[in-house]
Amino acid sequence: MQEYDFFDMPVMPYTVLQEGAEVDIHVRDTATMEQMAVRAVVATDPDKLPSGSGARLHTYGRLGVRIESNWYIEILEKLDESALATDHVLAQSLDIEQSLDSPETFRKSRYREEKES
Repeated sequence: MQEYDFFDMPVMPYTVLQEGAEVDIHVRDTATMEQMAVRAVVATDPDKLPSGSGARLHTYGRLGVRIESNWYIEILEKLDESALATDHVLAQSLDIEQSLDSPETFRKSRYREEKES
């Protein structure tokens, strides 16, 4: 079965994934590591996709932590490479703003000692 990765980003948050919705998203092919912009339909069950089957879509948070979810994707078309372009000023401002409210945290090492204040 084909598999793809989707990464939560400020310019394209995890919330764009809606049951049965047609979305333009950026994904990475897990076999080739090729990144691409695609128009696709996403669903939590492959039977809910237009063809009744699709590829597995793994989702990751901003810190690279896997988001436990059951998403499937059916790619309708690959978009032009210009669709991969990001307005970096907008992305940076969104990243700063949203990271302050992010529920994700870095894992604490059990070997690291806390600094004394």
